[in-house]
Amino acid sequence: MSTPADNRSTTRYGADRTPKTERNLGGKMIAIVAVVLIAGLAIAIARYLAADNQRGDVTISMVSHERIDDRTMRLWVDVTREDPNVASYCIVTSIDYAMAEVGRRELLIEPGGDPIQRFQVDIPSRDLPVSGSVYGCSTLIPDHLTIGPGAPVE
Repeated sequence: MSTPADNRSTTRYGADRTPKTERNLGGKMIAIVAVVLIAGLAIAIARYLAADNQRGDVTISMVSHERIDDRTMRLWVDVTREDPNVASYCIVTSIDYAMAEVGRRELLIEPGGDPIQRFQVDIPSRDLPVSGSVYGCSTLIPDHLTIGPGAPVE
């Protein structure tokens, strides 16, 4: 049963012509894609944090430098290890006046010792070195570096 007011609004504005569908399929697809992206991002962050925790904390800082000759730079560096029982390595470089790297050396730090150790590193250079810099450290030892008498690090 309709009232006169309902008839007037229908004649004045026309009948409601919007389709009576449950929901828009495009909206559902956007929601599904958003959920999948958020889940993938959460998994990627969790893997990154897990790998970062396995590396251990090893930091290096340059204390001083000295040019030995036109092809050799000597650096004194302090290496700080969270766990001294884990082998680690650091990379130090020599640089020229243009701040270009002219020499590089990998410093292997065997397990044991104090958490903070000072090392003297001589870096052979292919050009006139004027300073040194530290590149970084890791506990993931590359295959070409070994600890002890020819034993590879595992």
